[in-house]
Amino acid sequence: MLRPSVASTLFPHLHRRARGPFRLGLIILLIALVAFAVLRWQAPLVAVSALGLPVLFSLYLYDSDAYADLPRRALLIIAVVSAGLGVGWAWLTGAIIAQSYAVTFQAGMEFKQPLAAGVAIPVSGAIVMLVPIVLARASHVGTRESLDGFVIGAIAAMSFTAAATLTRLAPQFSTGLMARDRPIFGLIAEAGIRGVAMSLTAAAAGAMVGVALWFTRPDRATQHQGQWLASPVPAITVVVIAYAVLGVTDASPVPETWQLVIHLAVTLLVLLASRVVVHMALLREQPDPITQEPLLCEDCGHVVPDMAFCPACGVATRAASRTSRAARRHARPVRIEPPIEPPDDS
Repeated sequence: MLRPSVASTLFPHLHRRARGPFRLGLIILLIALVAFAVLRWQAPLVAVSALGLPVLFSLYLYDSDAYADLPRRALLIIAVVSAGLGVGWAWLTGAIIAQSYAVTFQAGMEFKQPLAAGVAIPVSGAIVMLVPIVLARASHVGTRESLDGFVIGAIAAMSFTAAATLTRLAPQFSTGLMARDRPIFGLIAEAGIRGVAMSLTAAAAGAMVGVALWFTRPDRATQHQGQWLASPVPAITVVVIAYAVLGVTDASPVPETWQLVIHLAVTLLVLLASRVVVHMALLREQPDPITQEPLLCEDCGHVVPDMAFCPACGVATRAASRTSRAARRHARPVRIEPPIEPPDDS
């Protein structure tokens, strides 16, 4: 649970063998960011920073049957509403942001506004980012499975963050392809902050809140002392604190190197918090009916009794998509008895 694995945190529906291509996708995304920063290619750097992770996550949604398990229209509406809120929030706070610190890949970050404004802007953005997730839960999108909330929360948060980033940095597309006046290391630091840290933090934060909102609590007889970790209040509190720390970091006159280090540290902590919430939700939510009939485990490949958790590898049955579970239960493994050899008459 406490392993800081980005792939298993962002792509929980996939079994361990299917995560390999997505790990490779994350590595390619990181290499592309570094390459564009070294080449000082400003426009591609902005585009990849904002859209790289959302595009990879959309491939995950297709591969994990999310478009079959959840209504596509609802997912599209959530993404569009979140992106619209991101554009509106970035536009409304653009004047303050521009006066506070540079948001381009051409200039360093030099804060000029009071600390309160530097904290209020990212915290308010985090709260607005969570609004579509709460509205989707109030509209009963999907079922009461925690990983449905994971998908919806991640889509909303990444759409909001990508739209806000593009809105803030859109003026830089008109200044040309190259950022000739900016040191390469500064561009790498900015790419790490915007393309890696901010994207991963938003995805993990939105997914964590989504899981907490969709988590189905068991009856009183099966209550667990750690169950409160999968509640909405602790999850939202972690998100607000994380974005407040990022606001203080951006508001402080610290070198870009330390800003990158702090952003990545906050990202790591939010990823770990998301893993804890997902772990607790899958551990304690109401499982599918336990039939004890034979079922092929998608993760380890063993034929095991149909239970809440695989007896061979321990993975939660609900970690797989509903489409996969239904297909494997429809075609259950059948024991084939070996043929009985006739006795030897000799």
